[in-house]
Amino acid sequence: MKKRNVIKKYQEYQEILDLRKYRRNYLFTIYYRDSEFNYTRIGLLVGKRNGNAVTRNKIKRQVRAMIDEIINKDYSKSLDLIVVISKNYDIHEFIKNKEQLTNLFKDIYL
Repeated sequence: MKKRNVIKKYQEYQEILDLRKYRRNYLFTIYYRDSEFNYTRIGLLVGKRNGNAVTRNKIKRQVRAMIDEIINKDYSKSLDLIVVISKNYDIHEFIKNKEQLTNLFKDIYL
């Protein structure tokens, strides 16, 4: 994920979360809104329930890799997305997790 594609500001996170437009399954919740930019911007939220800092960083790396593959392959709409990762996320089930995330992206982009 490129730096320009990352949402960093707390205020932007709050604006997207306050809109309450979301799609959800048991592993991920994706909040979204239309963006004024011509590309998709993404923010990740991983709570302390997911484990210690090492585990949370590994989860973020995995999800970024999934998003890079999913977005570059199929989707190019201009949206702001926040991906909230559930405590049910298992770092050892990469392929299953990627399928769940792909299904959510299909719901949002179609």
